[in-house]
Amino acid sequence: MFRAANRLVRPLLASRLHGILSRFLMLLTYTGRKSGRRITIPVGYFDWEPGTVLATSSQNTWVPNLRSGPTVHLRIRGREYEAVPTVIEDRTAITELLAEFADRKTPREAKMLGLPGDRKPTPAELHAAGGRGRFVLFRLRP
Repeated sequence: MFRAANRLVRPLLASRLHGILSRFLMLLTYTGRKSGRRITIPVGYFDWEPGTVLATSSQNTWVPNLRSGPTVHLRIRGREYEAVPTVIEDRTAITELLAEFADRKTPREAKMLGLPGDRKPTPAELHAAGGRGRFVLFRLRP
């Protein structure tokens, strides 16, 4: 199912018609660690800090390719960037990141990650949400 959706979304995000999709999806281009092929996929993201975006996914297929911190290419809101990924895998670090996320972001954005949107999440809710996804911070290069 994701492959079919990716085939539709990828060209839209790469075109001038990226519009509304670019608010929450970016294109990630990386080199497969085993195949050596360039792979481009749409990935959900959130602005995090200046020069940094937080990517999330329920899929694990692309994350292993980023563990060594290779330079990748991102297309965000129609602009191209080089970036260095940091895969966050430690459950404590993920829980802390999600607690900060809940403080910084809107209720709607919190719900997108499985957090309650109407109140501060409990430690158990943060821990549960952290187990449902993959989290990668991308530091954009100028």
